[in-house]
Amino acid sequence: MNTSPHSATVSASSSTAEARLGLQSETVVGAPGDRLDEAPGARDVQDPRDLHDAHAEPSTDSPRKVLGPDGRRRDPVTWLLWLFVLNIVLQRISIPNISIPLTVPITVLWCLAAWRVGILAIEKRRLLLWLSAAAASSVVALPQTLFVERPYISVNSWLFWMTMWFPVVFMMSDRSGPTYRRMMRSVTNVGLWLSALSITFLVTQLVGIPYRDWLFDILPDSLHVTGFAISYPISYGHSIWKSNGWIMLEPSFMSFTLGVCFMTALLTRARGWKVIMLGLGLITTVAGSGFAIIGLGVIGMLLCGQGSLLRKYVVPGIVTAAIAVPTALGQVLLSRVTEVGDTNSSAALRSFEPYLYLIPRWVSEPWGVWVGYGAGSSRHAVEASGTDGLIAPTIGKVFFEYGFFAGALLVALCVVPFLRPHERALSATLLLQFILLQPPAQPIIVPAFAVVTLWAPAPRTYAEAGTEDGDEPDPPPFWRRYSRRR
Repeated sequence: MNTSPHSATVSASSSTAEARLGLQSETVVGAPGDRLDEAPGARDVQDPRDLHDAHAEPSTDSPRKVLGPDGRRRDPVTWLLWLFVLNIVLQRISIPNISIPLTVPITVLWCLAAWRVGILAIEKRRLLLWLSAAAASSVVALPQTLFVERPYISVNSWLFWMTMWFPVVFMMSDRSGPTYRRMMRSVTNVGLWLSALSITFLVTQLVGIPYRDWLFDILPDSLHVTGFAISYPISYGHSIWKSNGWIMLEPSFMSFTLGVCFMTALLTRARGWKVIMLGLGLITTVAGSGFAIIGLGVIGMLLCGQGSLLRKYVVPGIVTAAIAVPTALGQVLLSRVTEVGDTNSSAALRSFEPYLYLIPRWVSEPWGVWVGYGAGSSRHAVEASGTDGLIAPTIGKVFFEYGFFAGALLVALCVVPFLRPHERALSATLLLQFILLQPPAQPIIVPAFAVVTLWAPAPRTYAEAGTEDGDEPDPPPFWRRYSRRR
């Protein structure tokens, strides 16, 4: 069923430049087993066996490309990487005089442009859910004003939340297994560059160059994004600062993004040095977000029968941990393993402590339970507690601000896009992060869109990596590839 003004067909063409960037070639759309037409709301994607144009015959050694309404073929992975990279390098630049990252309008414009050229299609059921959640969360403003004592209603907060989740109404036109795996390999390669930048951030301090926020000094005040802990020492009074790579809004955002890249590396059998490189980048952030993704993700992989993917990383992982733990960075990270149960710890301030302030206030008024206290009121409530670093988690935020019924729709809006993913372990760990540990902020939710929600629902016949049907051989050693080129 067509869900956009233009239907998309997919064909293949060679691209040497893309191959240099790590966009390895795969088979073409319509390969046996990839039944994209099963997905509700998907565009009509033709099977190559049904194509009559001789020039559209598939080639097994070229990346898949989507044929847009203008007749041009575009690589969906290249388009997605542009979103992924722009979200990294531009997140500290705000809309002029408004402390909202420039990546917010860029993401919306990217979605609309990708839909217009056939890279994306509209997922009807998620569009209906988004519209229902938007309507319900806006309608409750009237009873809040009439019946709730001292409501706090911020229209900008509501607009920002709905805009942040706007991309969930879209899905990739080509969600086939080969294209998805090629995307994961490409995201891993981007993570290597980001990890190198994060390591450089640490090395410059170790050689005697003190940390300086160059981007803050260069940008005019009107372009600063405020309200984030850009960077700070690894411990009180220490001369080494946590790495944000100079370009990320927080070290935790750097850690989160590298954690996503680490998981894509594991799921694509990346070479050991790549996984070690990503791990070293994670260590320099001295933040737990990425390690939480990896920990939950590895547990998920084991539960999903993907343990075979992890075997070759056991020894390098043990060696890396043995080297890192005795260092100052390793000791700080080690102290954070059990910090969730510690009062006023970073993890506690983002997980269970906010509920100690939100729940008593939420149940204090019957009308507040049913219609909430207004968009943005949860932030106002936790700030009024006087506890620095307290952040309203996703579940607490939506129910406190919008009440039971509208809050339930907003929770569904956050959860449904993560259902029927290609890789359940990856989807589950990111969803649990947003629900339990890391309240979704726009710069860290875009990576989740890029590797999970835009690709859901997956074809029913997709076989997960590391399973009997979805297993792929390890890539050949670099010297074999080099000898073949010669």
